[in-house]
Amino acid sequence: MAEILKVPATEFARKFTTFREQVQSAGVIEVTAHNRTIGGFLSASELKHYHDMKKRERQVIRVSEMDDETMALIMNSVHGKASE
Repeated sequence: MAEILKVPATEFARKFTTFREQVQSAGVIEVTAHNRTIGGFLSASELKHYHDMKKRERQVIRVSEMDDETMALIMNSVHGKASE
């Protein structure tokens, strides 16, 4: 994965049109102030991806609709143990 472009907020504000073009290829521009991340600027495709992920985050899966492999993984899982 490519390194995320980090830009100070003052530079981002002054050169917005430049970053508006750069975000199309970078995908994400991290905006900082005093060496802390204060926000991000997303390309249209990254924003769509974000919305799709948020939609799936709230998606309900009924047990009756779950495939056997997923059900087996859940049934054999141990609370507090990370997946292998």
